[in-house]
Parts: sequence; structure tokens; C-alpha cells
Amino acid sequence: MQPPMMTRHHRRIRRAKLRARSELDIFQWDKHQFAQEDFTIPASLDTLERIDYAKVSREEFIERYEEKSLPVVIRGVMDGWGACKNWNSETFLKKYYSQPFKVGEDDDGNNVYVKMKYFLKYADTDGLKDDSPLYIFDSGFVKRKLTAVQKKRISGSSSSSSSSSSDRKTKKKSSRNGSSSSSPILTSKRESTSDEDDDSESEKETDKDKDKDAAVGSKRARSNSPSNGSANKVIRVFGKRASRKREDSSDRESVKDKSVKREEEHASTLLNDFSVPKYFKDDLFQLAGDRRRPPYRWFVVGGSRSGTGIHIDPLGTSAWNTLTTGHKRWCLFPPGISKSLYDPVMKPFDREAVSWFHHVYPRFAANDYALAKQYGMIEVIQGPGETMFVPGGWPHIVMNLDFTIAITQNFCSPTNFEAVWLYTRHARPKLAKKFQAEIERLYNKTGRCYYKDLLVKCRSLAYVPMLPMSTDDSSSSSSSSSSSSDSDGDVTSTDSESDIGEICMCHKCKKKRRKELRRANKDKKSDKSGRSEKSGKRSEKSSEKSD
Repeated sequence: MQPPMMTRHHRRIRRAKLRARSELDIFQWDKHQFAQEDFTIPASLDTLERIDYAKVSREEFIERYEEKSLPVVIRGVMDGWGACKNWNSETFLKKYYSQPFKVGEDDDGNNVYVKMKYFLKYADTDGLKDDSPLYIFDSGFVKRKLTAVQKKRISGSSSSSSSSSSDRKTKKKSSRNGSSSSSPILTSKRESTSDEDDDSESEKETDKDKDKDAAVGSKRARSNSPSNGSANKVIRVFGKRASRKREDSSDRESVKDKSVKREEEHASTLLNDFSVPKYFKDDLFQLAGDRRRPPYRWFVVGGSRSGTGIHIDPLGTSAWNTLTTGHKRWCLFPPGISKSLYDPVMKPFDREAVSWFHHVYPRFAANDYALAKQYGMIEVIQGPGETMFVPGGWPHIVMNLDFTIAITQNFCSPTNFEAVWLYTRHARPKLAKKFQAEIERLYNKTGRCYYKDLLVKCRSLAYVPMLPMSTDDSSSSSSSSSSSSDSDGDVTSTDSESDIGEICMCHKCKKKRRKELRRANKDKKSDKSGRSEKSGKRSEKSSEKSD
């Protein structure tokens, strides 16, 4: 029996799987058969408080939840959002058909992208069987431009459509006028009748084309001479065609520019479909600038069993997650719990969310949830239209129960500024310096007490030791495929915290360190090969001497 033929969709998804999770064989994505299990929980286990966005003021929210570092679910945040009607599979397929979105990272830390059309087809087919499917988790959807390949594809499709339409127009015009000069092949019969047609056409030309008439007339005069023969007739016919081709090419260029502009505008419409809730407007990382600040906003799309492994949000930041479609299952733990308790070694399982719920969660649920009650574990089923608030320092894990679409964002507010500053000063020293310098500049410029209080906090924490940090901290909902590596030497672009001293953890510096590490490994290999060659030569010489 022959295997089924691989389509382009299968090839693209296969390539993304091999790059995003190289440690997993392409045929082992469903080896644990997690698709056969039911990961839903009774509604009685979800005891987290719900509040109404319209009834709770910003001051009340800060006093009751943010200052006390308590998670909460907010309802009514999406009222008036364009995402309510625009964020669905049908609209995504229309608007972002060929737009690439990030689904993970390869072993070198490079992003892995899949076009929306391939991802949605995967989510409806192979994604239903995989243990932990691919998961769109993209922070660069706002500023990404089209690649050269995409522009070429768009220009090719637009040129073919415009050329076909122009061919139809010329065929209609030729059929009305009875002219035969529009066919691409010139025969002797057509050459003989071209003079009569040109004479009749020249009488009907308008005043605007007088310059063209003069050029054509000169060619016609040369064509009547016996020395030139029919070659000039071919030149004259193709000369008129060349002008038509120039017009068609300009039309094609305008169509291409419009299509490219339309595709690039679609990427920015995602940002216009939602707004930051009033509780989280004060994002102080904006002061550091977009170049320095770490990734903080993610567009999230994934099928059942995809999600995020257990983690703490980077740099001590808090996070909010608004779900537009589907259901998410959350587990949260209060700060201060030992990592070995909530994130043990799960061999032979990986560190995916579905593996945690299959292997670790039953320990907390045993004996009538005795361990969960002892350590204060919170379970939540987030539904469509609900916003989850996760305070900084809370370990949490999230898994999709069905096809979900969400937007999530990390932020630093005046309430959690002290904790964020201590983390940032250690893990991102350059960012911390830029942060403090910008606060000083704004205070000197405006004199506002708001910036004065922040500056006083920075200076008062100058001699406070750094907070204890864990090596597995990553972004608030990192892609399931980007956290697959368990080796201690790997530094992914989502990891913003580490215990490696005063080393900058920005994406640029991490990429530079990866290149240096690869060069060092190559040098080691070359040294070993050189030594083996030298030893081989020595053994050969010794054998020759003995002979």
C-alpha cells in the first residue's frame, strides 16, 4: 500500500514540526494518545472570583486584587471590541490567508513561522490527533512586513489576473472592430491585410494621439518602400503592441502595489480589534522604548491540548489574558512554593501543558485534593469573553480545551514596580539603566509627582539584594513548541530571567552568545580532528621505522 501523496500543506506543517521540536520524531507527535483523554473538570472546582468590568472601578481593582496580588476573572472587557466579530477562522482565512505567524523556535533560537491558511487546515485535521499540537504564539504580528517571497507571490498572482483581464479586454475590442492585429502569431495573410486596417484606424484616431500617429505614419511610409519589405510591418505591429504592453505593465504595477499594501494593512488590523483594559493602562515599560523592552504582547491561536508549560511571568511582571473564542484550563500556585513540587521531572514526558495535566495534576487531585488544598492551588475554566488577571510571581499553567483565540499582555504598573525593578536590574541591566534614565528625564521635564515617586523607589532599592529567581521563567503564554528543550545550555528568546549573573538577556545579546557558542564548538571539533590526524601520521611513521 502506497503512502498518501504529500500536499504543500503537509510539507509546510512537517517542516515546522521538525524545526520547532527537533527532539521529537515526525511520527511520534501522537505517541501518548492524549487525544483519547478528557481533560475537562467539573464546574464546582472553579472557585475563582468573577467581577464585572463595568461595575468595578480602576481604584477598587487595584486595592482589592493588584495590591494584594490575587488573581481574578473579569467579565465584560470585550464589550465594543472589533475582535468580537473579526476574530474567527473564517475572517482569519479571508484577511490573513498568506500571513505567516510564529509557532515556535528552532534549536538555534530562530523563529518558526506557518502561514495562516496552513495552520487553520492543520488545526482541523492533524492537530486533532497530536498530543500537543502546534500553537500560534506571536508577539511580532504588529510590526511584521511582507517578505520578498510573499511580495513576489502577490505580484505574480496580481499580474496574471491583470494580464488575463487585459487580454479579455483586447479580445473584446478586436472582435468589435474586426481587427486581427491582437493575435500573438503573425502570418502572411495578416500582414497583407494590416495596411488596410491601419489606414481605417488612422482616420478614427483622436487629437490626443497625434504624436503616436506621426511615429506610426513614418513607419508606414518606410513600409511602403520596396526595399524594406514586410519586416518593417512586423516592427510596426510590435511597436503598437509595445505601447499596449507598457500600459498593461503600469496597470499590473498599480494592482501589485494595492495588493501588497492591503496584505500589510491586514497585519495591523489585529491591533485595532482590541484595546487595553482600564485596569492595565499604566504600562511603565513603555518608557524604555520598543527597542529595549522585552516582548510583552502576544496573539494566541491554538487547538485542543495546546498550551503553555508551568512557568512564572518574566521580570516579575503581571499579565492579563482575554479569550475571544473557546475555553482554557488554568492552574495557579501562590508565590513561594518549591519548584520541585509544582514542576517535577516528568520523564519520559516532555514539559508541555498536556503532559503536566496527565502526569503531575493527579498528585494534587489525589485524596480529595488534599495536596491542592494544602498549597493553595487554584483551578479556573476561562470561557469566551472572560479576562484572566495573573499577578506577578504566581506559577501557572494553561491548556486549551478546544480551538481558542486570545490576546495576552504582560505589564509593569506602579503597584508592582518595585518587584519588577529588582528583577530587571539583575536580568536586564541595560534595560534597567534606560528605564531609570527615562524616568529622570520625564521628571525633570514635567516635575510630576508620579515620576518623582518612581524615581524615589529606584534609588531606595539601590542596595536591596536581587530577588530569588528560577531558571525556567518564561513569557506568560509561551508557545508549546518553543519550550520543548530541557538542556541547561539553551537560552530561548522567551526566557527573560536567569541566574547567570549580570549578563544581558535581550534577544540581540542572546543571539550573539549563540553564535559564539557555535564557533567555539566548531573550533573544538577542528582541534580534535587535527589531533587525530597528527596521531595517525605519527603511528604511520612509527610503523614505517619498525619495518
